[in-house]
Amino acid sequence: MSKDILFNGEIVCLDDMLRAREIRSYRQYTLLQDHPNQSLLSVTMNIPGAVKSSDLLEKAFLTVVNQIQNSLGSQAIGFEKTVFQKTGPEYYCLTDLSAQQLKEKMIVIETASPIGRLMDLDVLWWNEGHLVPISRKDLGYEARQCFICSADAKTCGRSRKHTVLEMQEKIAAMLEPFLTNLKEE
Repeated sequence: MSKDILFNGEIVCLDDMLRAREIRSYRQYTLLQDHPNQSLLSVTMNIPGAVKSSDLLEKAFLTVVNQIQNSLGSQAIGFEKTVFQKTGPEYYCLTDLSAQQLKEKMIVIETASPIGRLMDLDVLWWNEGHLVPISRKDLGYEARQCFICSADAKTCGRSRKHTVLEMQEKIAAMLEPFLTNLKEE
């Protein structure tokens, strides 16, 4: 699959991304403030470059959301919302599972799904008026690996070890068999 087909959506700028992050943070805060005894799952995609959303990226995103819903089961989901915007799709889910239980389930999806490495499956809980994230390390897991070189993903990201083009080409290669399988189903 050509990266041009996958990344054919609207171009976003830094201000768009910062505004989206601020709105996402506010949405997370208000959801947990209103439901302090539940855990929150906030899902976004890790998409490099100026295009964060396209029909094919949204299709892949919704497939992972479906995996999440199947993993949790309808009785575990108290609230859910999916948001589509030019800065990328977002999914929010409140559940009665503990934050640790929820994160364990999300780690399974991150590692079992062929595109799990492209997702941010953030788990948060409410503690004395603050959002508290649960990390992989909190549960004794290794940090996520870069999908290009298998080094620590955060280290590669911060150092900009890989070009946007390299990352987009790798993402297109990762998604090609995945999206082909979806078409056949």
